[in-house]
Amino acid sequence: MSVTAMVSIQVEDYAKWKAAFDGAAQMRTNMGIAIKGIYQSAEDEKSVTIISEYPSREVAEGIMANPAWEENQRKSGVIGGFDTKFFHSVN
Repeated sequence: MSVTAMVSIQVEDYAKWKAAFDGAAQMRTNMGIAIKGIYQSAEDEKSVTIISEYPSREVAEGIMANPAWEENQRKSGVIGGFDTKFFHSVN
């Protein structure tokens, strides 16, 4: 069952992060990940939230637990941890 993830992060520089994020578009497509939206806080442009849909929660958690994913996040300018919430559609 697919799952929607809401991941909130802090970035050093939005433009740097977004360029790296965009560069991984094909990889996300190959993994079955669909981006539903990217949002910046109205109060802090370095606070970013990504809404995405994964094939399953297990796939999402597996990707996020991969050390290579974490290293790519660090290289793209993500600072601190991730606040991740998972949702299932009830419609």
